[in-house]
Amino acid sequence: MKSLTAFVSVVLLVGPGATRDDPAKHALAVADELQRFQGTWKLDSWDEDGQALAAAELKKRGVFFGGNIFIFSRDGKGFQAGTLQIDPSKSPALVNLSVYEGEGKDDVMLGIYALEGDTLRLCFDPKGQARPLGFKSEKNAGLTRIALKKPKPPADETVNIVGKYRSEVVEAAFGKVTVTEVFVEKRGDAYAVTYRLGDKVLFVGTAIRKGDQLSMGWVSAGQVGVSVYKIDAGPKLAGEYTVLGGIGATAKEVLTPWKKVD
Repeated sequence: MKSLTAFVSVVLLVGPGATRDDPAKHALAVADELQRFQGTWKLDSWDEDGQALAAAELKKRGVFFGGNIFIFSRDGKGFQAGTLQIDPSKSPALVNLSVYEGEGKDDVMLGIYALEGDTLRLCFDPKGQARPLGFKSEKNAGLTRIALKKPKPPADETVNIVGKYRSEVVEAAFGKVTVTEVFVEKRGDAYAVTYRLGDKVLFVGTAIRKGDQLSMGWVSAGQVGVSVYKIDAGPKLAGEYTVLGGIGATAKEVLTPWKKVD
């Protein structure tokens, strides 16, 4: 899946059939909607050509979205993967699934979707010949219909940490305070973290959450480090970081919801 992993950073998130009246606003709406797709979903049903998969077969299937990448799996192994484009401005909302690996490679599966709360419904033509008009999957119609449920987060992961933050770092040696903007986004079952100062990207990181702890590996101009945070209501993330190959000193950092300070 190396080619797909690289592809996530270069595919423009513009939905199929998108209007161009306000491209920036539309792109923001698409990005926000895509955040809701992220992660591993639980399957409620999977119909192919009007025939529902048997319960035993359904248990073998999996659906994952990471960035703008989708992976359909069977017995823990991906059998179809590629990129998705969405357009939430349409009714019903549109989705294109472009297959880059596995079954139907190089096909574009035209579909529609409905995302309501923790439920996601997909209906698409696996051959890419025609976009469905509705969510019915009748026999001999050649459509695939999938119903997914987002697993509920553990009791200690109810604080949503996606958003823009103000980072205050107190350096270990001289106590210098550095303030930057931080953007935390959901990326699959993990998180993507970006530190910015104005238009300049300072750090990029990837993080895993377990309960009220967030652990992140990051890189900046050849420097690599690790940060660990305690998550509190607010949300507020308080933690420490250290640098690979350094002297082993740690420095403190606090992330709070972004508020411009003059």
